[in-house]
Amino acid sequence: MRRRSGSAWLLLGLIAVALGTVPARAERKEKSAPCMRLQGEREVRGETLCEDVFSCFRPPGGVYDRIGVRRIAPCEDPIGPVVLFLPGVFMNGEIVGNNANYDLRLYLAQAGLRVWSVDYRTHAVPAVVSPKDLEVFDDWTPEVFQDDAAWAAGFVRTADPPGPIYLIGFGFGAGLAYAVAAREDQPVAGLVVLDGLPNGPGLFRSEGGRGPALDVAGSRLSFDDRQRLLRAVARDPKAPSPMSRGKAGPALADLAYNAPSFGGAGGMSTARDGVTDPRVLAQLLLTFDRYWPRDALDSKTKPSKRTMPVLAFASGAQGAAWADRVRQGAESFGGGRTTFEEVPLHGHFDLLAGKLAASEVYEPIRSWLLGGR
Repeated sequence: MRRRSGSAWLLLGLIAVALGTVPARAERKEKSAPCMRLQGEREVRGETLCEDVFSCFRPPGGVYDRIGVRRIAPCEDPIGPVVLFLPGVFMNGEIVGNNANYDLRLYLAQAGLRVWSVDYRTHAVPAVVSPKDLEVFDDWTPEVFQDDAAWAAGFVRTADPPGPIYLIGFGFGAGLAYAVAAREDQPVAGLVVLDGLPNGPGLFRSEGGRGPALDVAGSRLSFDDRQRLLRAVARDPKAPSPMSRGKAGPALADLAYNAPSFGGAGGMSTARDGVTDPRVLAQLLLTFDRYWPRDALDSKTKPSKRTMPVLAFASGAQGAAWADRVRQGAESFGGGRTTFEEVPLHGHFDLLAGKLAASEVYEPIRSWLLGGR
């Protein structure tokens, strides 16, 4: 019996999946992939949602070779489709807060869907770690991420009642969604593509540097300075910026607008133009992991031998050329079953955190998943 609470993790339970101590619907047979389980609840728009987090070890079994598989759904008899969300570069599956207008997974879950997310191996690596420990990133190739995503999709099919599974990929995660859907052993019912391509990292680009790991802070700030700025904006965007003259919110909005890792010109976010509240953007960016494997960006997806329904969105800030690439990638999998939308004036992360995200992105996805194709 779960205790109702507005907090997500007041009720916690640790259960070893590999030992068979979870309900039969969540058992996994691979002895190489033991999982631990956490459970909790949260209130969203008056709906009690139940959360399950499985932390699962992956080959070859090193200290950081583990992923998370997270589920959020109505506690009482969810009947909607099953979806698996694959996040972008530096991102993970954690949900912060209870505002469904700024989190796609909460929006879909409170509408009755069973929503799963993935924490990549990068989420297991702490922000403060030795250069020696970062050498593991040399082994985390695009194929490792694709295999982890495919394994997570299989886990989801086992853990939830039988039925179709839809993949939602954001940025880098869109490439993983395409790769999983292209595998003949993966019965995927359809794809939702958010600002991503079948090959490569999408809009994101490395700012150069050396070593196996990229730092989320990029080249313009130290990691500590990045965190200080984001925390200041999350507390009060009108407060003085800890990094420069002026207010914290506009300082973050300017940095995001000009971010070279997304091509500048609002490619990362057009919060500077009022599309996204800087506080919401800061709260999203604070959830990011610090490190990302440099070599994992160059992913390749084999062409699919079958078509499937595809709903794709492209951020409009980078112009028509980028939108065309997203559309063409979607059509390579969906053919005539492709639905494409360009969201004008939005940068990459505005598709998730923008003031109009719920109406322009979330709601069309919900409708499409529930049969509005």
